[in-house]
Amino acid sequence: MKKFKPDYSKYQVGRPGLLRRFRSSLVEFAGRRGRTGTVRPRVAVTARQDRGKPGGLYRTGILFLLLTLVVGIGGWYCLQFLERSDIFRLTMVSVQGTRMTQKQQILDLGVIEQGINLLSFDIDLARKRISSHPWVESVRIKRTWPSTLEVLVREYRPLAMVNIENERGRILYYIDHRGKVFAEVNSSQDLDFPVITGIETSGMSAGTAIPDTGPAADAFRFLRLAARGNPIVPLQTISEVHVSPEKGLIVYLVDNPFPIYMGYDNVKTRYYQLVKLLERLYRKKKVEEIKEIRMDYFEDRILVARVEPYKSERNRRTR
Repeated sequence: MKKFKPDYSKYQVGRPGLLRRFRSSLVEFAGRRGRTGTVRPRVAVTARQDRGKPGGLYRTGILFLLLTLVVGIGGWYCLQFLERSDIFRLTMVSVQGTRMTQKQQILDLGVIEQGINLLSFDIDLARKRISSHPWVESVRIKRTWPSTLEVLVREYRPLAMVNIENERGRILYYIDHRGKVFAEVNSSQDLDFPVITGIETSGMSAGTAIPDTGPAADAFRFLRLAARGNPIVPLQTISEVHVSPEKGLIVYLVDNPFPIYMGYDNVKTRYYQLVKLLERLYRKKKVEEIKEIRMDYFEDRILVARVEPYKSERNRRTR
């Protein structure tokens, strides 16, 4: 009896094709190896070569330039559209800090009008124009989107007035707490400030300052001490501070016409000595008897000259 043998050839039909593909892969892999035994990265080399080509850089630059141009033109047209639209039109203006100046003056100087576009409004130029007002020390302008403008004005605070000689004669100017001359005195403005007289004012004008040393500086220092609010000799009670080349500072009070000779230097010490003396005289109600007060003779002694109220009457009786 003939023994049965199975035929496996029909199950091995695909094997030769698989082997051929495997062999071809090995040949290709072996062909890509260099002398050092490393695999040459064919894809990476090709990428580097492509990047190094002049044509690739040129195309990239052209695309970048076109993109920048498109964005710039689009932004310009967008800005033009917003400036013509009513979205950012000014509808509300707030002006704060005005005391000697008026709101309309500030708006006129800054060319601030209802309906202007906040996008095209030049804040720096408006600030410069408003600061040209003699009473304006500084100004801050803030945009509140979409249609509000806030203007905060800081004015000078006068400390005293000073006579300045110029081509028009002797003109009164205000000085602030830092000694800066800032505005000419107008008859319609507040005149309730002491006056510094007798100092050299040649070359002084609005924008200049009192010298740091010398008789003018002593007068300014005396007024600064009075401005601290002492109840006996406050700033409001001082009428004039005269600078004399021979006698130094001479102070005149508003309610009492007698002169107070302060002398030179030691302004702070002599100011508080004057406060103690006047406090005692006010308490005893003897201020009306004062003819003059001399603080320029001795360092630790004050001379008070008194008026003799009945002297003239006695003289008439003896004649």
